[in-house]
Order: sequence, then structure tokens, then C-alpha cells
Amino acid sequence: MSVPLLIVGLSLLVWALWSRVFRKVTVNGPIVMTALGLLGGALLPVQGELFLESKAMLFFAEIVLAYLLFVDALEVRGSFGSHFTGVPARLLGIGLPLSLILVLAVGLILPLGLSVAVILAIACISVPADFSPETSIVRDDRVPARVRRWLNVESGYNDGLVSPLLLGAVAFASAGTTSDAGRAFAVAAPAGLIAILVGAATGAAIGGAMRFADGRGWTEAQSMRIAFVATPLIVFGLAVALQGNGFVAVFVAGVAVRLVRGASGIPSAEISLLDDLSWLLNLLLWLAFGFASIVLLSETYDWWPAIVLALVALTVGRFLPVLLALIGTETTRKERFFVAAMGPRGAASIVFGLIAANALPGEEGFLVLAATCMVVLGSVVLHGIAGPLLVRRFWPARVTAA
Repeated sequence: MSVPLLIVGLSLLVWALWSRVFRKVTVNGPIVMTALGLLGGALLPVQGELFLESKAMLFFAEIVLAYLLFVDALEVRGSFGSHFTGVPARLLGIGLPLSLILVLAVGLILPLGLSVAVILAIACISVPADFSPETSIVRDDRVPARVRRWLNVESGYNDGLVSPLLLGAVAFASAGTTSDAGRAFAVAAPAGLIAILVGAATGAAIGGAMRFADGRGWTEAQSMRIAFVATPLIVFGLAVALQGNGFVAVFVAGVAVRLVRGASGIPSAEISLLDDLSWLLNLLLWLAFGFASIVLLSETYDWWPAIVLALVALTVGRFLPVLLALIGTETTRKERFFVAAMGPRGAASIVFGLIAANALPGEEGFLVLAATCMVVLGSVVLHGIAGPLLVRRFWPARVTAA
């Protein structure tokens, strides 16, 4: 146990002491931690079951994603109604389905040797955009505020729209009958609506309680920081207990908390602990992912189906559908290109991949893990390097207006 602790501690220390140097050469935290995880996994004898089939790993990834979505939501401007109109509506209602169809079509047309259910599961894992590996992009004030808001909204809701399809595919692959897949889809489909209701109500209640208690002098600076750390856990647990999508609920709750608690903006001192904790958990997730990936990469396996689907999902599978979805919107040509190019995959894909791997039988679960590994590793390199370069190319000067 002491050796893994030593690796974790040294990895975090490496990033902490050289973070600014890494950023100057467009190397972000997830890239560094994944590389260190790969190195640690190569040097230490491990068993694949430790991470790849671990319920604990799935639980940890879910909590990390919940915190990251909550932090992102606190920074999203605009009402709930604005999330489902204009560019966000196009990204979620047109771009996302087209991306799923394109990846699924490639998987079905090419002789990859994969079942329909596994191809659909891989498409669901590889399509949702997630800015956990690229938080600097959606927080960089050189990028216009409205572009950051579009990307944040898309990242917050797309996994809730995809998860019913994933659960249906997993049920079909596990049982081999369309009736089981239909039942799984029917149960999962309302989860998004439940999540929105739970997140909005719970977030508004907690935000109101924060404002009420703070106004009467019942709180302290430290206690308010702890309140923000506790909120994602409450919302996620309640949503899951009520059969809702915990991730969507947490994102919606973050927006509600901001609207109710901080009408003029939430003081940065109140969310500093939340920011630090979410980033620390994010770094640990990528370290664990790199550690697990080396186990998967060391296995004897025919990699080309996973590589093909990963390349399609990361490139044309994102770029073309988003460009088509944004035709006729208020976006500029530069903004359309940036939104289409910036679709990193991260914690959401890892969570979906672990869900599928824990539910699918034997070899099929391994195939999904292989594709997840390729998609996420490819995205870490592609978007981790291209993202900062695109920002510097398109918006060299910082902007103040949306």
C-alpha cells in the first residue's frame, strides 16, 4: 500500500512544482498525470481487475465528474431557458444525435467484428464532450463568454441525453433481447427530466438556505466553503435515489445555486475549497486512468477496431455534425470552427466505459474498455495540445464582452 501512496504523492508534487512550466508548453494537468500513471503502471506489477473491473473505480469517477460539473455550472451565465435555445439547443438536439449516428454508421459499415450493441455502447461512450481534461479552455477569458457558456451547457447536459441509449445497449448485449433493451431504455429515458426537476428544486433550496443563514450571521467563511463541497454530494445522491441522472442534476443544481445564492456573483472565497478539491480529484482520476490504461495496453489484443472508432469519434465524428448543427446561427466562422474542434472526452467517457464494462459479459466488456482507453487517451493528446493553441490563434488578446 505504501508504494501506490508514494506514486500518488510524487505525481501530485511533480504537477504542483512545475505546473506553470507545463502550461507554458501547452501541457495540461491531465496529460501530465496520465503520463505519470502510464509510467507507474509500467514499473509496477498490477492486475487489471484492480481498476478495470472495480466498482470502487466507477464510484470514484462518478464523484469526480459530479464535482467538475457542479463547478462548471456555477460559472454558467443565463437562465435555465437559455440552455435549451439557440446554439446549446443546436449542439444537443442536432449535433449530438448526428455524431452518434455517424460513429454508429462507421462501426456498422466497416468489418470490425463487433456486435451492434457493443458498437452502440462505444458510440455512446465516445461522443459526449466533457471539459474535465480542459477546464482551462472554458475558464480562459480570452475565449468569448458566450462560447464558453455554449460549451459548458453542452458538457453539462449531453451525458444525460446519451445515457438511456447506453443503458439500452448494455441491456441488449447482456441479455440479447430487444425487450430487455426496451425496458432499460424506458426506465432511463425519464431520468433526464427527473434530474432537471431534482437539480433545480434542490439547488434552489440549498442556495436559498445559504443566503438565509449567511444573512443572519449564522455562518463562517470556512463553513460556507464546506457547504459548497457538500452540495454536489447531496444532489447526486438524491437524484440517483429518485432514479434520475445524477450528473445532469448536479449541473442544474449548480446553476440554481448561482442564481439564488449569488445574484450578483458568488464570492470566490466561498468556492475556493470546492475549486481546489475538484481539481485535485480530477488529477487523481487521470493518474488512475493512466495507471489502468497501461494494464489494458499490455494485453494481447487486436486494437484496430478500437483505434478506428476512436479516430472517427474524435475528428469527423465531432467536427462535421457540429458544423452542420451551427449553420444559420449567430456564431461567427471562427466560433463555429472552435466549438466544432473543441470536443474533449474525459471523465464522462471514463464513467460510461466503466458502467458498460461492469455490465457487459466477458470479452465484450473488454472491447468497450479498449475503445474507451483509445478515445480518452487520444483526446488527452489531441485536445490537450490543440486547445490552448487554438485559443492563442483565434483570440490572442483577452476579451471582456460576450
